[in-house]
Amino acid sequence: MSTVRNTESKALIKKAFTQLLVEKGIDSLTVSDITRTAGINRGTFYLHYLDKYDLLSSIEADILTHLRDIFNKYGNTDDPMELIPYEAILEALQYVMTEFELIKALIGKGGDKKFVDTFKDLIEETIQYKIKKSDFLSCNHEGLPKVYAHEILLSSIVSVILLWVQRNAEESPEEIAKIINQTKQLSPITLLG
Repeated sequence: MSTVRNTESKALIKKAFTQLLVEKGIDSLTVSDITRTAGINRGTFYLHYLDKYDLLSSIEADILTHLRDIFNKYGNTDDPMELIPYEAILEALQYVMTEFELIKALIGKGGDKKFVDTFKDLIEETIQYKIKKSDFLSCNHEGLPKVYAHEILLSSIVSVILLWVQRNAEESPEEIAKIINQTKQLSPITLLG
C-alpha cells in the first residue's frame, strides 16, 4: 500500500511541477506552489525530494536514463548511418510523446536551460560509445576542428527534436524519425536551390 501511495504522490508532484514550470518557471515556483497544486502536504513532498531543484534533477535524470536505455538497446554497427538507428530514434520520440508536456516545459522559457545541453551530451556519449565499440568506425572531422565537427553532427539531431517539441509535435514521431534519418545523408548545401 505504501509503494502505491508513494507512486501516486510522485505522479501528483510531477504533474503539478510540470504545470507550474510552464506558468511560473523554475526560478519563481516554490515547494508550497507544488504542494498546493498537487493537493498534498509539504511533508509528503519532502519524503521524496529535498527541494524543487532536487525534484528537477530527479525528473531530468529519469528522462535521460530512459533515453540512454533506448539508444543503448540497439546494437553496435559499423555503418556510420546507423550509429543511432531509425528504430532507436523512433522509440525515443515515442517516449518523448509520453512525457511531452514535461519535456516541453523543461526546454521552454521557464525551464532548465541546461537540460538541452545534457540531452546533447547524451547523444554525443551514445555516438562516441558506438564508435569505440566498432572495429571500423572512427570520427573523421573532415579538416574541421573536433569541437565544431561534433557540434555539426549533434545539432542536426537535437535541433530537429527541439523544433518538433516547440511546434507541439505537429508531425508524428515516425515523420520526425524519418526526417532525422534523412539528415544523416544531407549536407546543408543540398537544401539550397
